[in-house]
Amino acid sequence: MKKIITTCIFAVLFLLPSCLDVDPPGRYGDDQVWESSRNLDFNIKSFYYDVLHHGYVSEISSPSILTDAFGDLLKYTRYQDGNSANRFFSTTNFMSEENTLSPWSDWYTRIKKLNDFLIAVNEGNGNKLDPEELNQRVGEVRFLRAFLYQDLTIRHGGVVLRVNETRLDGPDEAQKARSTKEECWDFIIDEYEKSAGLLPENWSEYGRLTKGAAWGMMARAALYAGRWDKAIEAAGKVEELAADGYYELLEDYGKIFTVPDNKELIIPVYYSLNNGHAFDQTACPSGDQSVFGTIYIGGLVSPTDEFAGSYDIKVNGIWRTFNWDDVKNGSIADPWADRDIRFYHTILHNGAEWRGRELELYVNGADGFLQYSETGNESMRKSVTGYVIRKFLSTDVDYQSVNKSKEYWIEMRYAEILLILSEAHARKGDMSAAYEYLNKIRRRAQLSDLSQKPNWEGYLNDLQKERICELGLEGHRFWDLRRWGIATDVLNGSRTHGIKITKNGNNFSYERVDADEKDRVFPEKYNIFPIPSTEVRRNILCTQDDIWKNS
Repeated sequence: MKKIITTCIFAVLFLLPSCLDVDPPGRYGDDQVWESSRNLDFNIKSFYYDVLHHGYVSEISSPSILTDAFGDLLKYTRYQDGNSANRFFSTTNFMSEENTLSPWSDWYTRIKKLNDFLIAVNEGNGNKLDPEELNQRVGEVRFLRAFLYQDLTIRHGGVVLRVNETRLDGPDEAQKARSTKEECWDFIIDEYEKSAGLLPENWSEYGRLTKGAAWGMMARAALYAGRWDKAIEAAGKVEELAADGYYELLEDYGKIFTVPDNKELIIPVYYSLNNGHAFDQTACPSGDQSVFGTIYIGGLVSPTDEFAGSYDIKVNGIWRTFNWDDVKNGSIADPWADRDIRFYHTILHNGAEWRGRELELYVNGADGFLQYSETGNESMRKSVTGYVIRKFLSTDVDYQSVNKSKEYWIEMRYAEILLILSEAHARKGDMSAAYEYLNKIRRRAQLSDLSQKPNWEGYLNDLQKERICELGLEGHRFWDLRRWGIATDVLNGSRTHGIKITKNGNNFSYERVDADEKDRVFPEKYNIFPIPSTEVRRNILCTQDDIWKNS
């Protein structure tokens, strides 16, 4: 029986060297979808939109729930009851009452669509197409399905695998038990491997999933699964592609985020102004309100001093850890000079050049400083840390004419591959290889090499710092803390901080202040997300984890 597929068709979602210049109808039926690879691509691109453009993946699409704020790198200005990241740390039952970070229902809806596509192919649809072109599109769908299951497994551990490719699960399969976490990782890694065998090294349409994307995501999955050899093998495949000229570690760190078609990008997610995001409107300096006359733009989320302080400073030609005590005692004259170059492309500081002006992140400055308070309100939108986000912000959005941005999200880039290789080698006890990969990242930032530590604990301190400085704001930190098993140690009972800057004539004074009014709560059970209660009630074989029962 032929499978009927109808799906909403979206405008072309990629910023490509060679774009599909078409104006598609609202929907395609069965015959139209399978008439040509061009027609089929409209369905494929709707899958991209459903998955990679979703705010749970492309975090700039949902700037009110940036996951680095659920760790220790960002702090939302809005008061306790006004932002889920702030509420997250106030109760041991947040996840059972309002699990903002779980896309369970959305992801299973999308998995059903992807299964439907694979079933249609197995039933003979696509026979008119060139077999190689059809296989490439099957590779894209397999990748996206594996990606969704990976996202669920990272959050929930073992989940329900609905992966039948001959027919969709019906009423008889409504009750289905969770697979084990190991079984889920088996499926995910195998799907990425199948996908890598089908996808090309590159496309004429830039922005589509490639062989490198499949191997790269397989390496990430293997790292989360604790399969170090598989992580090294998969990441090694991406290294081979880099040797063939497909990827590279860009010499200029800033170009990673400003040049759309660059060779460090492995999985970029592109936008147009017509289909853009509001990240700039949320995260830009609050002083931009006076520039553009727009009410309530910017100032909603701020980098913490824990984040900013991770970037080293060069003093008398030697790189060293930054510390505000050194500013107070005079051994560091200017806290913003000679920092790790990645700092300037990630975080905006007081006095930084921004869109033709200098930022005033001091008390009563144009961009201001606001002491965080749980009794604040929505209109109080200034930095609560003395810092502003730089990474992923546009320098040319005009809020008087448009409130959307087309800056792209980066789901994976080549630097992450090197960090995966470093970590996997360290897990196997090969510290020499681990530090060689770690120092490759530092050399690009013109930093001195790290000295090799003899054990995992010492290495982890170095790895944490490099992942923060290299990948900060790219959505890794919260998940890193959980998979390393140190989230409770780092977050529970902690507070984030900011720098209150006061201007005295032409001089500035700096006071490190709390960006939380009370200690944060992160119990052990937060290291696994609960299965949504709606799913447990609907599917009685899908049992809740013991740690979340009766919560």
